Amino acid sequence: MFWKLALQDYIRKPQSFQETIFWDDKVVIIGDAFPKAQFHLLVLPRDPQLTKKHPTTAFDGNEKSHLQPYVIKAQEYIFEKFTAKFSPLNGNPFFEHEQEFFDRDTFIQRFIQVGIHSAPSMDNLHVHVITKDFHSPKLKNKKHYLSFNSDFFVLWSQLPLPQTPDTKQQEQLLKNQDMVCTYCHANFKNRMQHLKEHLEIEFNKNFAERL
Repeated sequence: MFWKLALQDYIRKPQSFQETIFWDDKVVIIGDAFPKAQFHLLVLPRDPQLTKKHPTTAFDGNEKSHLQPYVIKAQEYIFEKFTAKFSPLNGNPFFEHEQEFFDRDTFIQRFIQVGIHSAPSMDNLHVHVITKDFHSPKLKNKKHYLSFNSDFFVLWSQLPLPQTPDTKQQEQLLKNQDMVCTYCHANFKNRMQHLKEHLEIEFNKNFAERL
């Protein structure tokens, strides 16, 4: 399946793609070509050995500490872009006051999640840095949503895991778990279309585009 190797070209020739946000000799940061939220970045290590490793066990002490500055760079990029484009509205569940929204550390802590898929679909190692709005036309099915909103998604702070999880067990999470709204925690079970409509309402209720 050639699509499983799609990230390889970004690693080899980052300057050739409009999705590329940053690169140096160690890492490439890109915007996901199929973003599942307003802002969805991928941090791609360029090391030819590291890129082949399983993400749940790849980040030992040294590898994780080396990649941490790039994760922070991706988080700060999202903070700057999101706060330049949107403002929070009253009753926002993530930010009680506007000052919290415009405080970089608070924004990153409350509204950006960083981590990996425990059973990744792409061959090259990558770290997701994504906002928690999940308001995107590319978010189309239950698997898309639960891959970021279940234990299938392993937070950066939890890595590395002691061992690689069983792939079949992890994939069952995407089939069996209910979908719960990230804003109000309402349970939509398997009703993806209802959740999609609800997420759009929630986003427009909690954020306004800045003029």
